[in-house]
Amino acid sequence: DAVRLWLVARAGAGWRAATYSIFVDRAIGLIALAIVIVASLPWSYTLITDPHGRSALLLIDLLALAGGLGFLIFGALKWRWLKTWWATHHLHACAVIANRVIFNRTRGPIIAILSVLVHVLAVVIAWCVVQAIAAPVRFSDVFLLVPPVMLITMMPISIAGWGVREATMGLAFGFAGLAANEGVNISLLFGAVSFIVGAFGGLVWILSAEKAAQGSAPIGVPE
Repeated sequence: DAVRLWLVARAGAGWRAATYSIFVDRAIGLIALAIVIVASLPWSYTLITDPHGRSALLLIDLLALAGGLGFLIFGALKWRWLKTWWATHHLHACAVIANRVIFNRTRGPIIAILSVLVHVLAVVIAWCVVQAIAAPVRFSDVFLLVPPVMLITMMPISIAGWGVREATMGLAFGFAGLAANEGVNISLLFGAVSFIVGAFGGLVWILSAEKAAQGSAPIGVPE
């Protein structure tokens, strides 16, 4: 997110627009992920028989869904003080943009599909990791367990989710009656795959003509 913020700002969008884009992207991703988890709850409850696991899953998902919907409702409010008070001005502006994006008749459905597809592809990557190490885990297990773990790792309390993802994945596998160590192994390899892909993306950007052109461009000053 920090690198993306810097790149978008240097591309000419400005620091404020770049920051807003990061927050809106995160908010839409959170809402899409919460919806995916809600839709799969009946099957998740079949897989997770531990009452503590069921309660934790339901609580986390409801909090995420309430936070996402509350964010959109916040953007629909027309109170003038929301735009003038510093503490709410930027958050309200992000919420307004999120509403415009999601409820746009042309781009809204496309963004919704892509937002869900991103999370589905993450599950597919995790499933490929499962196949690579021949772990005794079914695709349905991965599809039901990985999204809640991804939801927890979205909290900005670690670097790229490292540590939090491994602990949560092991706990989720344990609640589902699967081997917790398999969950940790899958999480570590999933993180390694993400790191390698990100490293290749970084090399492509460093060697690109765009990077060369931006190298001599002055850094914009935040407004």
